Amino acid sequence: PADLLQVLNDEEKRQKLIIYINPPYAEAASRGTVIGTNKNKIDVAVKMNTYSKYVDKIGIAGRELFAQFLIRIYKEIPNSKIANFSTLKNLQSPNFSDFRKEYRAKLEKIFLVPAKTFDNVDGSFPISFQIWNTTQKETFTQIEADVYNKKSEPLEPKHIAVYNRKYISQWLETVSKKISTNY
Repeated sequence: PADLLQVLNDEEKRQKLIIYINPPYAEAASRGTVIGTNKNKIDVAVKMNTYSKYVDKIGIAGRELFAQFLIRIYKEIPNSKIANFSTLKNLQSPNFSDFRKEYRAKLEKIFLVPAKTFDNVDGSFPISFQIWNTTQKETFTQIEADVYNKKSEPLEPKHIAVYNRKYISQWLETVSKKISTNY
């Protein structure tokens, strides 16, 4: 829209721009794909122009549409605020390590709610609402998150941090080598 383009092209107005997104959460592979009970969702992310443009910078995280949304806004609408709902993958998953190096907005605030708070969402995992400031550059390492239950009652805050963890497959490979050399 013309009004949005006017804001995007005006650096002073753009600093007041806040982008709220609830992007799609399709991904090319899932846990079922990995364990062989499901198939890849063909071309879910790779046919997107954003994927082609940023995959070299964000790596495997580019397979997820919400990561594509975040990196595109970060890169193409600088000096804005981004507020989004998502899982904690972008903050903690080893698959998002390249993404975190490239997406250097400051996470100013976050709160967590159970996924079942949302319609048509199954599973027992947290959904976060994240507020990012793209004018401040820093690599995410940790934050204290407010936590609410299904009834919107506050719970104890949760410490969210990036840990340098190995993939379970790497750990299993190391363990199996140790076992085979010891027996």
